[in-house]
Amino acid sequence: MGKKIFLTLFLFAFGLHAHAPKAVDLAYDVETATLSVKVLHKVSNQDKHHIKRIAVFENKELLAEKTYERQETAETQEEIFLFIDKPLKKGDAVTVVAYCSIFGKKGAPLKWE
Repeated sequence: MGKKIFLTLFLFAFGLHAHAPKAVDLAYDVETATLSVKVLHKVSNQDKHHIKRIAVFENKELLAEKTYERQETAETQEEIFLFIDKPLKKGDAVTVVAYCSIFGKKGAPLKWE
């Protein structure tokens, strides 16, 4: 019984500090073939709890990715991906996924305008 209580308290405490990214904001500039990504992920320690990876997919194919050892700010991680050799086309099913170093991930589709 004591082990179950300890485990429950441990997981609860862990869960208070670990969380998935809150949002992934995307903007694509057709003229420059540039995809701007802004991940909202509030943390208290950017070295221990951060966005560890941002990946760009078309359907299930990985187009580009970037990994990180720490988060840029205590609020966000931003990245710019260039698709000069193979620009994204209107209507492509592009999704960006941001992965937390401790727990969770958040994805967002690119909305074409």
